[in-house]
Amino acid sequence: MSKVREELELINQSKRIAAHRIINSLDKSQCVLVVLIIICSMTGLAMLIGPAQGLNDDKKSANNTDVDHNRQTSRQMVAFDLPSISDIENNTNYTNPVVVNSIKELVARANHYLLLEPKSVTEKQRFPPSGDKHDFFSLAPFRWPDDTKPNRIPYIYRDGKINPEVFTIPDRANLAKMIEGVEILSTAYYVTDNILYASKATELLRVWFLNNNTRMNPSLQYAEVVTGKDNGTSSGIIAANNFPLILDSITIIQNSPAWTDEDQRGIEQWFDKYLNWLLNSDFGKKEGKRLNNHGTWYDVQASSIAIYLGENAITERILKNYLENRIDAKIKADGSQSFEIPRQTSLDYHIFNLQGLFYLAKIGESSGIDMWNYKTTRGAGLHKALDYLLPYAMEEETWPHKQIKPIKIDSLRILLCQAIAHYKENEQYLQDLRSLDQDGNSQINMLLYGCLSELRK
Repeated sequence: MSKVREELELINQSKRIAAHRIINSLDKSQCVLVVLIIICSMTGLAMLIGPAQGLNDDKKSANNTDVDHNRQTSRQMVAFDLPSISDIENNTNYTNPVVVNSIKELVARANHYLLLEPKSVTEKQRFPPSGDKHDFFSLAPFRWPDDTKPNRIPYIYRDGKINPEVFTIPDRANLAKMIEGVEILSTAYYVTDNILYASKATELLRVWFLNNNTRMNPSLQYAEVVTGKDNGTSSGIIAANNFPLILDSITIIQNSPAWTDEDQRGIEQWFDKYLNWLLNSDFGKKEGKRLNNHGTWYDVQASSIAIYLGENAITERILKNYLENRIDAKIKADGSQSFEIPRQTSLDYHIFNLQGLFYLAKIGESSGIDMWNYKTTRGAGLHKALDYLLPYAMEEETWPHKQIKPIKIDSLRILLCQAIAHYKENEQYLQDLRSLDQDGNSQINMLLYGCLSELRK
């Protein structure tokens, strides 16, 4: 038995011992859930040991064709670059520790989410100005009390400094937890073919988007409310910048037994209403005109939802506008990003905005629009923007603008991972990614964003 297989067998053995201890301390209903999770974990790890040990004879029969079909993704991915099912099930690919560790971490994280209660916008105790608990509600994060005013309102802007008051309303944090949970669970289903993961992802989606008692209304009218003005702002639309991850996650589970035709109709209706709000509301129109990261992530949302719903003309219009106008406006000839420079954490915003542009480039692949290699007449483009920021992000040079806190390394890892997958001629990107400290979350991101095959070489 190889070293990797021995390691995985020891993990399974330790799980069995831990399971007995846990079950002895739980009541009957809790025991059932824990046993299901443990079985789920064993199934996922068994895949890594190899087909002879991890797959039963039935799955090698003709039925395996049906299973594989269920796990295929029938729509264009708008963010993820997952390996193929055949690549995952080919045992020779699981002799590399990088691959083994990423799958192990993914399964462990998915098992954690199996234990958690679904999140909803209806959990908040403080309601938005509409009075409707189904409306998403958050406070503008960089707004603080104005000490020069008798009542300290309306709040004033302090870039880069988050007012802790924003954490008293859980909608934004709960949205992030829901998206991460669905992302992890759906990917675990894709990798292991274990229906428990798809079922839990379905539960999270139904509670947030579909169930009458808990669903979110399809707008962000009351996101980033400024205290004292008591209405939302167009900037709040960026709270849903990771909606593309939801769309990809649904694409992964849509052919599973857990996700029904009714679920699919419901989610398409929800996103159709939300897209209509994005395109036609005053806030949406305003946000769509912005040239900084807010405008980029607005376009990511609108174009990804449009292509998911089959509204390809909307997506193509947005992307063609980038080739004709927006890349030239957003990226200078040297690769710097004009509208991100004034921020207090401007290097972070360079990374964040470029990540949005990378998503748009990924979306453009299905329309035959190549944003990855596009250059303006001044030589500006996505590739140039990445090469500009990397020496600073890798701390090889001193960033010449404001950056009042350390950069977000996870965002940099994802950016490099996407670059490795699309700029294969540049070995420096791979070297830079390898030089960064890796953790469990980064290993999962390598799997999600298409660079795992390069790292295992």
